[in-house]
Amino acid sequence: MPGIDDPEKIDVIAEDADGNALLSIIQTGTWSKDGSERGRLKRKLAVYLRYALEGQMVATYPSLEGRPVVIALMYDDPPPKSLLDYWRRRGETAARDGVTLTTQSLGDTVWRA
Repeated sequence: MPGIDDPEKIDVIAEDADGNALLSIIQTGTWSKDGSERGRLKRKLAVYLRYALEGQMVATYPSLEGRPVVIALMYDDPPPKSLLDYWRRRGETAARDGVTLTTQSLGDTVWRA
Protein backbone atom coordinates (compact mmCIF):
# COMPACT_ATOMS: atom_id res chain seq x y z
CA MET A 1 0.00 0.00 0.00
CA PRO A 2 1.56 3.31 -1.03
CA GLY A 3 0.30 5.37 1.96
CA ILE A 4 1.58 8.89 2.50
CA ASP A 5 5.10 7.83 1.52
CA ASP A 6 3.91 7.85 -2.11
CA PRO A 7 1.82 11.02 -2.38
CA GLU A 8 1.21 10.67 -6.13
CA LYS A 9 -0.77 7.41 -5.86
CA ILE A 10 -4.38 6.84 -4.82
CA ASP A 11 -4.40 4.01 -2.25
CA VAL A 12 -8.01 2.78 -2.40
CA ILE A 13 -11.10 3.81 -4.39
CA ALA A 14 -14.43 2.25 -3.47
CA GLU A 15 -18.09 2.87 -2.89
CA ASP A 16 -18.88 2.98 0.82
CA ALA A 17 -21.96 1.50 2.49
CA ASP A 18 -23.80 4.83 2.07
CA GLY A 19 -23.11 4.99 -1.67
CA ASN A 20 -20.41 7.67 -1.42
CA ALA A 21 -17.30 7.68 -3.58
CA LEU A 22 -14.69 6.73 -0.98
CA LEU A 23 -11.03 7.50 -1.52
CA SER A 24 -8.85 6.16 1.27
CA ILE A 25 -5.37 7.15 2.33
CA ILE A 26 -3.96 4.11 4.14
CA GLN A 27 -1.20 4.70 6.69
CA THR A 28 0.21 1.58 8.29
CA GLY A 29 2.68 1.57 11.13
CA THR A 30 3.40 4.27 13.64
CA TRP A 31 3.47 8.02 13.08
CA SER A 32 6.31 10.22 14.21
CA LYS A 33 5.52 12.04 17.43
CA ASP A 34 6.39 15.41 15.89
CA GLY A 35 3.92 15.12 12.99
CA SER A 36 6.70 15.31 10.38
CA GLU A 37 4.44 13.43 7.93
CA ARG A 38 2.29 16.55 7.51
CA GLY A 39 4.00 17.68 4.28
CA ARG A 40 3.53 14.28 2.62
CA LEU A 41 -0.06 14.08 3.86
CA LYS A 42 -0.73 17.57 2.50
CA ARG A 43 0.67 16.59 -0.93
CA LYS A 44 -1.30 13.34 -0.97
CA LEU A 45 -4.54 15.09 -0.04
CA ALA A 46 -3.98 17.61 -2.86
CA VAL A 47 -3.62 14.71 -5.32
CA TYR A 48 -6.86 13.14 -4.01
CA LEU A 49 -8.78 16.41 -4.26
CA ARG A 50 -7.62 17.01 -7.84
CA TYR A 51 -8.49 13.43 -8.76
CA ALA A 52 -12.00 13.75 -7.34
CA LEU A 53 -12.80 17.32 -8.37
CA GLU A 54 -11.20 17.61 -11.80
CA GLY A 55 -12.96 14.64 -13.38
CA GLN A 56 -10.31 11.91 -13.32
CA MET A 57 -12.23 9.80 -10.80
CA VAL A 58 -15.43 9.81 -12.86
CA ALA A 59 -13.50 9.25 -16.10
CA THR A 60 -12.00 6.10 -14.57
CA TYR A 61 -15.07 5.04 -12.56
CA PRO A 62 -18.19 6.37 -14.32
CA SER A 63 -20.45 4.68 -11.75
CA LEU A 64 -19.20 7.20 -9.15
CA GLU A 65 -20.54 10.20 -11.09
CA GLY A 66 -22.74 12.40 -8.93
CA ARG A 67 -21.80 10.57 -5.74
CA PRO A 68 -20.71 12.53 -2.68
CA VAL A 69 -16.94 12.25 -2.21
CA VAL A 70 -15.42 11.13 1.08
CA ILE A 71 -11.66 11.07 1.62
CA ALA A 72 -10.76 8.90 4.60
CA LEU A 73 -7.45 8.92 6.43
CA MET A 74 -7.19 5.34 7.67
CA TYR A 75 -4.48 4.23 10.06
CA ASP A 76 -3.10 1.48 12.30
CA ASP A 77 -2.09 3.89 15.05
CA PRO A 78 -3.86 7.21 15.59
CA PRO A 79 -2.01 10.19 14.11
CA PRO A 80 -0.55 12.80 16.46
CA LYS A 81 -2.82 15.66 17.46
CA SER A 82 -1.06 18.12 15.14
CA LEU A 83 -1.96 15.96 12.10
CA LEU A 84 -5.53 15.45 13.29
CA ASP A 85 -5.87 19.21 13.77
CA TYR A 86 -4.57 19.79 10.23
CA TRP A 87 -7.00 17.19 8.83
CA ARG A 88 -9.94 18.80 10.66
CA ARG A 89 -9.04 22.31 9.45
CA ARG A 90 -8.52 21.10 5.89
CA GLY A 91 -11.84 19.27 6.12
CA GLU A 92 -13.58 22.57 6.75
CA THR A 93 -12.24 23.99 3.48
CA ALA A 94 -12.77 20.75 1.51
CA ALA A 95 -16.43 20.81 2.56
CA ARG A 96 -16.85 24.00 0.51
CA ASP A 97 -16.09 21.86 -2.56
CA GLY A 98 -18.51 19.16 -1.42
CA VAL A 99 -15.82 16.78 -0.14
CA THR A 100 -15.95 15.23 3.33
CA LEU A 101 -12.72 14.33 5.14
CA THR A 102 -12.90 11.61 7.77
CA THR A 103 -10.54 9.50 9.86
CA GLN A 104 -10.88 5.86 10.77
CA SER A 105 -8.84 3.16 12.44
CA LEU A 106 -8.03 0.25 10.14
CA GLY A 107 -9.03 -2.02 13.03
CA ASP A 108 -12.57 -0.62 12.85
CA THR A 109 -12.84 -0.99 9.06
CA VAL A 110 -15.04 -3.60 7.45
CA TRP A 111 -13.89 -4.47 3.93
CA ARG A 112 -16.24 -6.14 1.49
CA ALA A 113 -15.58 -7.44 -1.99
